[in-house]
Amino acid sequence: MSSALLLNVIDVARSLGVQPTRATPVSVADWLLAEYIRRRAGGFNYNRAIDCTFDLMNGTCTAAQAELKCLSTGPAAGRQQNAEAVKTISAYALANISKCYRIGFAAVAAGRVKGYTAYIGIKAPILRMAPDRPVVVMPGYRMSYRPVETEIDVACSIALANLARDDYSDADFEYLYAGPGHDGTREFRAIRGRDRKVFDKDAVDALLDVYIKGLALAAESGIALRAPHLHGYKIFDPREPGLF
Repeated sequence: MSSALLLNVIDVARSLGVQPTRATPVSVADWLLAEYIRRRAGGFNYNRAIDCTFDLMNGTCTAAQAELKCLSTGPAAGRQQNAEAVKTISAYALANISKCYRIGFAAVAAGRVKGYTAYIGIKAPILRMAPDRPVVVMPGYRMSYRPVETEIDVACSIALANLARDDYSDADFEYLYAGPGHDGTREFRAIRGRDRKVFDKDAVDALLDVYIKGLALAAESGIALRAPHLHGYKIFDPREPGLF
């Protein structure tokens, strides 16, 4: 099982519920106790698909090349799913070729719990220099859960508040959804923050304060805290200068 001290940003948003501004430490703790402790690590990741997303948006590979890379490299258990994710987003990516920068795997320090730093994992976002404004692109490829609209807004707002700073403080977000549709098969949606509810930094800070207090309550109720494996992650502390 992964560490509760490094939770994926979508799962943090899920813990805050469909009305995040009404979340309480108790409601967050209840979600963590009900959902987190019964989770098991997945058998594969979407690293190849995410790498190919960057290449497609940078215009350095074709859809066929990206799909072949996913089918021929990486853990065998995830090759087909990675290829399907890339196939789902490739037309959009190639229609929006831009100069892109890799942010990589980001672990955002969210607060302290029982002497440990709790992080939020933001997996491999991309900074894309779109014609109208910079956008922080977040891949959403896993098939295990279909996020509700508010969860997407909260997750992307957390990413923007912590990653889009300094010269890119006016950046928008772009969530590339290639997860389950209502019929269970992959569907594609490109979700831009300009069309959504974006929580500003003060609102994000307030939400994360509730989350950290909820995590502390969950730890008191049985969730074990152990140092997360941060190899490959770029550690980001909001108190430090921006990534760019």
